[in-house]
Amino acid sequence: MKKEYLLILAVGMVILAYVLDAVVNPLSLRLATPYHYFTPSIISQYPFTTVSIVLKALAVVILPLITLSSLGLKKMATAGILLILSGLLQLYALQDIATRAFVVPLEWSLGFTLAGVLLLLPTILYFLTGLVPVSQPPSPPVEPL
Repeated sequence: MKKEYLLILAVGMVILAYVLDAVVNPLSLRLATPYHYFTPSIISQYPFTTVSIVLKALAVVILPLITLSSLGLKKMATAGILLILSGLLQLYALQDIATRAFVVPLEWSLGFTLAGVLLLLPTILYFLTGLVPVSQPPSPPVEPL
């Protein structure tokens, strides 16, 4: 799939998430950690908000993958960058919820948490493909003069 289509898909997901956020009331839960939201009882209680969080998380996952694939970095470097980004997203969401600062809305913090977890999947794939040596075709034999 072309990168432009993925970019349009990610932007469309963010727009749809904002529309869903406008339809429902802002989330006002007191969570100990962002991971406490992802329990079946809370997810079933807030279905539209959950869809909004998932859409935001998928958009946040798609954008760095498009950017890093455009840069043409080696697989191990891409895996390292994605691992760091995953950790930073999860740490930011944890800090935002633990301190109750809410610099961004709670829905975005939960989206960052889910995106950080989802970014671990391509990180593992890039890491494993980076471990496999790239085979090069054999060079033709050199004839003596």
